[in-house]
Amino acid sequence: MSEQKYKARNPVQKRGIETKKKIIEAAEALFAEKGYHKTNALEIAARADVATGSFYGYFNNKKEVLVEVIRNFYAHTSEKVLNRYQAQVHGTTADNYREGKKLIHFMIEALYTAHEVNPSLHREFLAMILLDKEIESINREEEQKVISAMTSLLNAYSGLIRVKDVEAAAFLLYRVSEEIIHRIRILGTDFDSRRLITELEDMICRYLLGEG
Repeated sequence: MSEQKYKARNPVQKRGIETKKKIIEAAEALFAEKGYHKTNALEIAARADVATGSFYGYFNNKKEVLVEVIRNFYAHTSEKVLNRYQAQVHGTTADNYREGKKLIHFMIEALYTAHEVNPSLHREFLAMILLDKEIESINREEEQKVISAMTSLLNAYSGLIRVKDVEAAAFLLYRVSEEIIHRIRILGTDFDSRRLITELEDMICRYLLGEG
């Protein structure tokens, strides 16, 4: 699958940008309420209070809207959250354990905060990832961007990180954190969420940093 196939039209005028945003927000709400397969383009346009022609001016079908929703979700995690911290440490090396723990806390909190998205909507993401190979491929691309951002952050702290394969460590950090956060945010758990996040951070600190 080529990324171009699902690249939405990008409006440049303020009105067009706002219209496209309304369509995406309407789709998010309907996907969460009714599910992706029970929602159609006409309903999305109606919920957004735009003409059907306006919908098709930015998207060819509802699947393209779903792709945009997924990309926006990951952009919030990697570009707006992780990269903000990355800019602060770019070109520097941490020289104390406390800073290393602070970094790990920041990364896990970034992932946790990103999952504030409606749980019903996120369940639709997960279902489509399992059912649709193209959506799975896009999701994998977007996950890799987050993992790459994490790798850069860990490399900035190479003086503290005791593992040799930093990229693999970033992958493990992401996958383990996602599993726990999905359990808390999406699937639910009888454990207190803060207890789980605190222990997750401690486990990762011991793996990456050793004993303080």
